[in-house]
Amino acid sequence: MRISLSVHRAIGLALLLGACAPNTEVIESWKDPNIGPQRYQKVLGVFISQDASLRRAGEDQLAKRLPNVIPSHSVLPAEATGDRDKARAWFKEQGFDGVVIMRPVRVDKETTYVPGSSYVVPAGYGSMYGYWGTGWGHAYDPGYVRQDEVVMVETNVYNVSSGKLVWASRTKTYNPESVRQLVDEIVNQTAAEMKKQKVVADS
Repeated sequence: MRISLSVHRAIGLALLLGACAPNTEVIESWKDPNIGPQRYQKVLGVFISQDASLRRAGEDQLAKRLPNVIPSHSVLPAEATGDRDKARAWFKEQGFDGVVIMRPVRVDKETTYVPGSSYVVPAGYGSMYGYWGTGWGHAYDPGYVRQDEVVMVETNVYNVSSGKLVWASRTKTYNPESVRQLVDEIVNQTAAEMKKQKVVADS
């Protein structure tokens, strides 16, 4: 299934508008309780995106962070990206035993109200000039509304021979400042979580 163009445009907008330091976290994950750590010999790394640079960056980073990963952009024929039967035949022919698929699924705006604060300073209230001095020094802070750009990316790990889902997760990134930084953070956090949960056996 192809991700919609609207999500890609939203990611681009998020990258342009992001003003705060990027922050990525794995917010949820699932692991097949009946399957232990798997030692894959040949893994296809896929970052599903219609943006070629975003796809390439994601897949290259997957290859750096996880063992035996081959970026799909370097080997996967275009006709296999949207055709299940062709993809199935290609996987069998190429001898892949695992696949990691990452896909941007949503870009949102989160609005947060940061409440203001006032300071009560009793000293000097009885004198106009005393209050004048402390009043200006302890003015009321009216608070403000903050908007964050949030990018959600899901990751699925499959066993190719069985076709079964082995592990899945979803990450949330706040205010990404660049494609490279966005991809690096998502892949790094996801790979770290996979190793923590022993999804992939140590080489």
